[in-house]
Amino acid sequence: MGRTAGIWPYVCLAPALLVFALVEIIPALATAVFSLTDYTALPNTPINFVGLENYNALLLGSRTLITKALQVSLVFSIAVTVLQNGFAVLVAWLLNTTLRGRILVRSVVFLPVVLGATINGLVWYVMFNPLSGPITLMINYVFDAKSNMLGNVGSALYAAIWVQIWANLGFSMMIFLAGMQGIPNEIYEAGKIDGTTAWQAFRKLTIPLLAPSITINVLLAVIGTLTTFELLFILTGGGPAFATQTLGLFVFNQAFYGAARNAGFAASIAMVQFAIVFAVAMVLQFYLRRREAVL
Repeated sequence: MGRTAGIWPYVCLAPALLVFALVEIIPALATAVFSLTDYTALPNTPINFVGLENYNALLLGSRTLITKALQVSLVFSIAVTVLQNGFAVLVAWLLNTTLRGRILVRSVVFLPVVLGATINGLVWYVMFNPLSGPITLMINYVFDAKSNMLGNVGSALYAAIWVQIWANLGFSMMIFLAGMQGIPNEIYEAGKIDGTTAWQAFRKLTIPLLAPSITINVLLAVIGTLTTFELLFILTGGGPAFATQTLGLFVFNQAFYGAARNAGFAASIAMVQFAIVFAVAMVLQFYLRRREAVL
């Protein structure tokens, strides 16, 4: 019995590891292989090994497109990460009090997380409808001008940023709220004795003690926004004029849209995206973990 006891944890993990390998590891390895071929995903089409040709075409022939997609991804990621976590920590701070109805407010704020990206995208696609959308009608009434938030190059990305924040604010708020509820009350009582105000306690005590929660939320927000696809695909499809085409949408459009679609070329973009996300996540994790140790 003692010899076999150490095997059971691996036996229990085996089904989950098998599913993870089938849906994550094997497709990832296949993407790396396909990035070195001229794979088109069309039936009865031969697959030829082309080496680094797709990467050369990406970095030389499609430099403008990938630069634009990378720029959109970075703007989208930075804006969402900063604003979403800023709003989330403030909302969590307010809901961590004895505010009447706070349970209901928490549920309402968290509701978009439950709905998922597809439902959120469809809801806001209707809200921003240029003919009858409530947001559009309100803007037209207030500013006495016709608007098309998702169809305008200058406003489409900002509208998408707002929807992304609205859809994921509740998740970040719950992580911050859990972190705040883990801070001992004695710390705040000691601060009151020293004469700190509520805002000073929030700035000098709560924020530093939330360092682990900040690390988690920032990493999740950065990785999520740099790899986002569903929400932007439903809202804009990457348009207008590539104004909202992130790296994820760039991969999809190259693989499945247009007569010249090339899955091998799209796979090379996906590998570049993976390298960027991995590098950014590692640098952020190193910096944020060091910050936790200092605090």
